Amino acid sequence: MTTIRQRLTTRLLILSAVLLAIGAGATWFAARTALTRQFDDSLQTKATALAALIEQDASGIQVDLGDQFMREFDTNKSSFFQLWQADGKEVARADSLQGASLTFEPNEPTFHDVRLGSGLSTRAVQMEFQPHAADAPAQTGGPHALLVVAMDRRLLDQSITTMALILTGSALGVLLLTGAAVPWLLRRELAPLRRLAAETEQITAESLSERFSTTDLPGELAPIGARLNDLLQRLEISFTRERRFSDDLAHEFRTPIAELRSLAELSLKWPDARNPETDQHVLTIARQMESIINRLLEMARSQSGTLSAELQKMDLAGLVSSVLEPMSPSIKSRQLTVSCDVPKSFAFHSDQILLRSIITNLVDNAVEYSPECGTIKITVETQNDRFVFRVTNPAGALQADDIPLLFDRFWRKDPARSGGKHAGLGLPLAHALAANLGCTLEATLHPDQYLTMTLSGPHTQTT
Repeated sequence: MTTIRQRLTTRLLILSAVLLAIGAGATWFAARTALTRQFDDSLQTKATALAALIEQDASGIQVDLGDQFMREFDTNKSSFFQLWQADGKEVARADSLQGASLTFEPNEPTFHDVRLGSGLSTRAVQMEFQPHAADAPAQTGGPHALLVVAMDRRLLDQSITTMALILTGSALGVLLLTGAAVPWLLRRELAPLRRLAAETEQITAESLSERFSTTDLPGELAPIGARLNDLLQRLEISFTRERRFSDDLAHEFRTPIAELRSLAELSLKWPDARNPETDQHVLTIARQMESIINRLLEMARSQSGTLSAELQKMDLAGLVSSVLEPMSPSIKSRQLTVSCDVPKSFAFHSDQILLRSIITNLVDNAVEYSPECGTIKITVETQNDRFVFRVTNPAGALQADDIPLLFDRFWRKDPARSGGKHAGLGLPLAHALAANLGCTLEATLHPDQYLTMTLSGPHTQTT
């Protein structure tokens, strides 16, 4: 399996090779063009000078180049020329051509490459001009001459080849140096990332309180270290909450299980002294444990998204009345006052079973924890196309720090109040079900020590 460093090294080398090839190719092309242009300029100058020495008289075109000029075209020289009349009759040629010949090709460009019969590569320039008269300036309308001048291009080719070799060698040298330097640089620059990975390997469920040091990390890795620290903090909170949940769950079941064990041991030890109320007591304990398990299962299903909401038009006033009816004995015995401001005309679309469970838990919590002779207020209104359902009750025992804990499973303000009707699961279940309906459930503690549970969601929900 290749590592990040190996992949980066390979990609950087490939990128460097491509860039070097492009750069070397462009440099070679520019150099070749410049050298060829310089060669052509020299060839053009020589052809122009030669044409200036060609005259015409009554007998035709005359060539009198002089010994000094003709030395350039001797047998052992590398310059060549050939001159024709316009009708194609050869007028003169350089001795250096020996048995070879040049040709004037009208379809060829002015400068072109020519290979002589001996296999020698040359570069030639061809031109058509009117020689000037021997005893007067050049006149128009006279016969034209065709001239081809060529030069040995071996030195030009050698220069171009040498340039290509230099560029290729330089590119290979740079590529080799890059291949040696890149792995070292990557090891050096990736050292903080390896250190971060090593620290990550040491993190376990028991060391979630540790944090990564971000002071020595480079700027690119500092945000990653900070996000990892945030993740560790969230994991630590989640693990702490789960451990507390496990402890609370064990504590919640310990008392009823102990009671069941005690009743069973007594029945086995003294069967004749069995109290007729024992079975009823066992049944009550079993129902209490079943209620806890059912609520936990409902929360798990809601949080996993397996609960499906069936939306239908609902009468909220009728729903609240049906929720309050079974609580009437408890409300009367504790002399509580329930103020319900829910218009009978208030209706919206929601899931009846899930919404009923939410409202039942909110109202039941308010009835259970309100002091005697307290007042519970239930209201509903519409704000910005959202319904807002509130349950307010006096909660003198709560403090501001307790509000974030209200939706934690098995949390109670008084830890001693365990094993009763309320297991600390009503509000967490209502919170989970509200999220499943696309609603929000929030708790607010007012300065006058009144607690308000606010359920809000879209006023009109559609399937």
